[in-house]
Amino acid sequence: MPKSAKRKREKAADFAKAKFKLGKGKKQPTNATDTSFKARSIALPGQASISRALVEGDSHEPRTSLGLGLDDVLARLRHPTAGVRKDSLASIKDLLVSEPTREVGKILRGLGVVISDEDTAVRKTLLGLFAWYLPLIPEETLSPHLPLLLLQTSSALSHIFPEIRITGCQLVSLLLDHIPSHVIGSWPFSSSGTNVLEGLRLAAGLGGETGSNSSIRLTPGAKLVTLRTLLSFVQKALTPHDSNEIGNIFSAWLDEPLRSRKGKEKAIGDFPLFHLGEVGHIAGISDWGLDVVPASEWELGRMAMDVPSDDVAVVSSLSALYIQVQPLLQTTFLEAAPQAFSPSTTSLTPVGSLEQTLDLCLVSASMTHVLARAIFSHNSPAPIKVTEGVIDFIKRMTPYFPFKPFHSGTTKDNDAHFQLSLTYASLVMLLAPKPPLLRLKGRREDEGRKEAVEEAWNTMTKQIRKGRSEALDEVAEWVIDCLAPRQDLLQPLLTPSSYSSLLPIIWSLLILPPTSSDIPNLVGTALLKHLQRVSSSSPIRTKGDNFLFHLTKVHEPPYPILPFYFPLDSPLRPLMRTWVESLPKVLWELGTKDDIATKGILTFLLEIGLKGQGSQSGESLLSQKSFNIISSKLGPFFHVQHPNKGSIPGPWSKLPNTTAKLAWDMATTWIEWDTSRTLQSAMNRAAEEKKHVA
Repeated sequence: MPKSAKRKREKAADFAKAKFKLGKGKKQPTNATDTSFKARSIALPGQASISRALVEGDSHEPRTSLGLGLDDVLARLRHPTAGVRKDSLASIKDLLVSEPTREVGKILRGLGVVISDEDTAVRKTLLGLFAWYLPLIPEETLSPHLPLLLLQTSSALSHIFPEIRITGCQLVSLLLDHIPSHVIGSWPFSSSGTNVLEGLRLAAGLGGETGSNSSIRLTPGAKLVTLRTLLSFVQKALTPHDSNEIGNIFSAWLDEPLRSRKGKEKAIGDFPLFHLGEVGHIAGISDWGLDVVPASEWELGRMAMDVPSDDVAVVSSLSALYIQVQPLLQTTFLEAAPQAFSPSTTSLTPVGSLEQTLDLCLVSASMTHVLARAIFSHNSPAPIKVTEGVIDFIKRMTPYFPFKPFHSGTTKDNDAHFQLSLTYASLVMLLAPKPPLLRLKGRREDEGRKEAVEEAWNTMTKQIRKGRSEALDEVAEWVIDCLAPRQDLLQPLLTPSSYSSLLPIIWSLLILPPTSSDIPNLVGTALLKHLQRVSSSSPIRTKGDNFLFHLTKVHEPPYPILPFYFPLDSPLRPLMRTWVESLPKVLWELGTKDDIATKGILTFLLEIGLKGQGSQSGESLLSQKSFNIISSKLGPFFHVQHPNKGSIPGPWSKLPNTTAKLAWDMATTWIEWDTSRTLQSAMNRAAEEKKHVA
């Protein structure tokens, strides 16, 4: 057969349909590829780790689902694939759930490498891991390993990529929440802690001495994160050193003769009393100071403070930071305020954007206030640049004061607006004239105080006229509006925390001289009338009473330091007497609801009663008539003789032992003013019932 015919047949055979005969299987193609294989082992991902885990089966070391130990997971943090690094961070948490305190140094060294990771998801996972891990480790365990972690964090703060700088700020914020002392060091009292502070300054885009030479432009969100972290750093650095300041100031103004005075030992039936003036016998109180009253926030004459030896250096350090950050704070407020407080933003502006601009205004104002308060609180004079910067910032805030939402906002919005108004008022009061020390030497006791106070008021009045007296009037009007009864049901209620924040402003207004606007009388009247409307068991009533306890003791000392004085014709005197005369009623209504509030009132009444009959001078806030009224009202607190129900024990019978003992000692000091013998009779009945029950 010719070759050409054979080839044609072969080509045609490729396309010819094979005809199968019945009962015969399909023939295998001659050109088929054999895909079968034989192997003695199968290679899988993580096979080496699984094999090692099987070999080390007796080990108690936790392992991941892939059989990876802690060393294996930490090594994978340097893997070139971002997904592997992210999964490794999640695996670390799984390994540490059962024993989080093991190998802390190795873990922190491994995590420090990831702080500057270029992948956003990896850094976000890292922050979540730190937020879970740091609260579980004791500070003494973390301490040896923190220097390296802080160094790596400072490196991230100065990274070329802004996203990594923001992550560094967020990590600093976490560290400040859990280990603030290691982050801030001893700043501003020394250079310790300046590495992190310098990193935060660079992350905020501040260059040069005034912070105006940087070319970095932050987005609003990045600026908010950076400024919040910087504010937290400064607050944590300054708060510990001011925590006991108020107590020290009040202890210097106490009536020293009261500490050494002793009363007469008395007994009613078989219920003995002790030396009422003896130091420390009542309820374990160490002295007659105000330590039983919770620490408060208002400031009463910083000139009584002991000035530290490095006062000038501290002021210089704080002033340098403020001068650097002031341009950024002012620019931030000017950019955000028009959108945050414009009436047209109620429906057109997205909620997230509006909240962000409001937060930017609040953080910039808060930063200004914190630094300015720390600088002005020292005896060393503040630099002119600082004073001018604060005045300029106040001018930028003035058009929007008082800060109020133009629509019915959320609780968060209302709180932010209130905090802005409070910050503005605090800044204004920082620049208000400070009361000078009184000069009483060589003057008679009865007239010397009045003359010295009038001289101090004249000096302060001249300073007010040189400054911004309109701002003081606006602040006073805002405080009075906050304390006034609500006219609108949509108006937010005054919370206990907000009320506490108002008290420092109220005190600063009360010590101003009585000028034509009469700020002290107006503010004091609003304060006392508001307190009369508040329920006895309300936390606001407790805070207000504690404030007035302090105020009364500052007004009453025989040798006053500051020009704080209510003239005899002041409308505040009858209101103060009404408040003191209402304290027995408050004791009755409190009962056993709030033991701390009850002890505060009892201690205050005890200290007044220990002065004895005839000790009240004509300048005192209390008259002889007030003492008689109070003593007669104290009887029902111990025992009530009801016309229908008969003998009823008073709230005193249900008090804890230490509080009941304090109340008994207090009442004994008031018996000498009990002309109607109502208190004496009630105490006798209460003592008999207590003896009978025992």
